[in-house]
Amino acid sequence: MEMKYFYWVIAASLLITVLAVLFVPGVDDFVEQTFQRYLGRAAN
Repeated sequence: MEMKYFYWVIAASLLITVLAVLFVPGVDDFVEQTFQRYLGRAAN
């Protein structure tokens, strides 16, 4: 049950991120920086 909830949260977050990038100017830069920071930490 909890995994299903977890996946719903992930899907909702992804959808909100995609909509924000498409419709709100400047959000794409913020999202890109956030992903680069996260991936940089994961690589180390």
